[in-house]
Amino acid sequence: MLRRVGRVLLLLVVLGSIVGTGAFLWWRGKGQPQREGRAVVASLATGVTVRFDDAAVPHVAAASLLDLSRAMGWLHANERMGQMELQRRYAAGRLSEIIGAATIGADRRMRELGIARAARAQLRACSQRSRDVLEAYAQGVNAWLDTHRGDLPPDLVLLRAEPEPWKPEDSLGIELLMAQMLSYSEERERVRMSWIGALGVERASELIGVEGLEIAPELPEIARRAFEAARKADLEANGQNGSNNWAVAGSRSASAGALVANDPHLGLGLPSVWYQAQLRSPEYEATGFTLPGLPMVVVGQGRHVAWSFTNAELDVCDLFLERVREDGAAVERDGEWLAITSEREELRVRDGESVEVLYRATDIGPLLTASAREPRLPFSLAWTAFVPFDPVEPFLALPGARSASEIPAIAGRFVSPPQNLVCGDGTGAIASTLLGRAVQRGFGTGHLPLPAWKHTNHWQGLAPHEQAPLQLEPGDALLATANDDPRPAGFPFPYSVDSAAPQRGERIRERLAERTDWTPELLARLQVDVTSLYARELCAALPEPPPGDAHRAWSALHGWNGEMLLKGTSALYTLFERELTLGLFSDELAKCGGISHPERSRARLEAVQGKLDAKWFDDVATPQLETRESCITAALERAWRDGWSRWGDDVARWDYGAMHVWTPSHQLASVPILGSFFSSGSHEVPGSDTSPCVFSGARVGERIEVGHGASLRFVADCADPDRSLGILPAGQSGHPFDSHYDDQIERFLAGSLRPMRWSEAAILAATVTTLELTPRP
Repeated sequence: MLRRVGRVLLLLVVLGSIVGTGAFLWWRGKGQPQREGRAVVASLATGVTVRFDDAAVPHVAAASLLDLSRAMGWLHANERMGQMELQRRYAAGRLSEIIGAATIGADRRMRELGIARAARAQLRACSQRSRDVLEAYAQGVNAWLDTHRGDLPPDLVLLRAEPEPWKPEDSLGIELLMAQMLSYSEERERVRMSWIGALGVERASELIGVEGLEIAPELPEIARRAFEAARKADLEANGQNGSNNWAVAGSRSASAGALVANDPHLGLGLPSVWYQAQLRSPEYEATGFTLPGLPMVVVGQGRHVAWSFTNAELDVCDLFLERVREDGAAVERDGEWLAITSEREELRVRDGESVEVLYRATDIGPLLTASAREPRLPFSLAWTAFVPFDPVEPFLALPGARSASEIPAIAGRFVSPPQNLVCGDGTGAIASTLLGRAVQRGFGTGHLPLPAWKHTNHWQGLAPHEQAPLQLEPGDALLATANDDPRPAGFPFPYSVDSAAPQRGERIRERLAERTDWTPELLARLQVDVTSLYARELCAALPEPPPGDAHRAWSALHGWNGEMLLKGTSALYTLFERELTLGLFSDELAKCGGISHPERSRARLEAVQGKLDAKWFDDVATPQLETRESCITAALERAWRDGWSRWGDDVARWDYGAMHVWTPSHQLASVPILGSFFSSGSHEVPGSDTSPCVFSGARVGERIEVGHGASLRFVADCADPDRSLGILPAGQSGHPFDSHYDDQIERFLAGSLRPMRWSEAAILAATVTTLELTPRP
């Protein structure tokens, strides 16, 4: 009897294993990308040929721009439908419909900001050509969805999500998500106001570091009361997005054409932010990098011109303090009351009750609910992303430019997010300008909130693009931006920029000036340069401490070259930088948001150089008065002892790589069991947030969890696009069981780029598979 029971149990285990294995194999095989054969795309007017290379990069040939857009929509859905669905739902505040209560907060915030409303306003502002392109792209996405309703990829199956038909405003919502990532600076103003409330005007102004900072007379008292009400908030400030781009003119190029390089620094998750493609029709020719959800090449090159972007760090997002009438229906304007626009929306929640969200807006912008930091202060938000404009048309025009001198006029038609655009052409000419528009303010520079009840404080409109920084044919034949201040000496116009520390840009320009025979391969090596001039400058300014552990640390750092390598002094520097930052700022700023970009790097360096008030060195929690020397000595000592306890006396063997780890992961990686299949392995990485090779992230325990860096690397040869190079940090596919999900990681980490084919001969030679997209018979 027992034997029979045992056999039955064993049989049940075996059957369960077989069923489980079968279910897993079924799940992993769902929604596999198609890259060969034939696929029907009902909306096509004529057939489109797509040739894929060995990294699954498509080279798309269509008879018209609209068919090209339809093909791009189909291809994006084919590779990244899960990514696109999550992003459009995030933009619209509809994640909770498929995820549940965990995302109610995020959805509520996006509804209060009105991102979906802004997308619809942008669509109304688009030209007919742009609307046609967006509609054609949506048709391509929907053609894929129509044939894959029972064959969606694993992420959508896991979420039990059935995507609705794609709409043009979904694409514009994704463009607005990029604007939010790159130009939305609400939290910076909240943090700075809390500094005023905690420290007073004088010390807060020193920390902000803006010459001639204007502060509304009402703000100090408002900030003080708000800080008193929020003393227990203990929040951390946000970090920084960044990027590098540069160009060398023909006189510094081996090909005599301009060379243009770009590595935008964004989140390093899975799948990749970008999707590489080469697109060709009679009206449009471009190769480069697209954003899934949008039909055009964003970073890349056309037949004559290549273009690249870094975040301009231009302040185009301002908070305005409001006086709301007791009934909550109006705000004050110059002694009178102005009605608040108010609309109720239903936020549906999977496996839960719906939540009501109230969208409120003033004449300035959305009226935001209070935060933990200022629980009783309502703000209206002004942001250039809310200005209706056509974000598609400039990107349709860029590939058709015949010279770098044509680019500034195209860039001026864009509004948000503002970017530093560096470009070059086949004749060897180079140029830089602002893609986007600055703001004309009624008062101040945008660094701090302003009272909205005074009309004179309000924005006066967008600044003319003619007042943006512009460089054409620079005398040293090179251009570079690295989120630093792009204004030349004597720049005459207002330009409020939260620029990064200048040393990363200085290192790039220093290297570019070394040669006159640059090639794409040589420039690709510069993209992985790990030298931090910032770290070198900070260490050179350290005062010599007395003998002991602090002196041992000082001796290692003082003559160091600033290379953020996987082993060696980079580990000691990282430990010291953290201890120094905590020693300087953790006491005064712990309850008011900490310190982050753009102030942290500047203030830390100025403190070491003795340029900040001595009060910053004193720890307010101790009875004694700490000095610059004692504060720095204590930080050196703590850093040395921490490293010594881990790795011993020999600093050359200290393991920066063990502290600085990138683990590419998907948004669903936290799902029990199955989520593990969406992630890749861990990698020790060099570089830092101040070296040209940027890898940075948040400190978690003893490690820095890297999650930010080059979201692509691109080097264009404008004289011969067949010599251009590019790479993604992961791969082309968003399907975790596809071979191209993360197949570029090792090459990316090695600093190697892949050829980008332009000519018919090069495309033909690289073709691995061919897919024919055909109209419905």
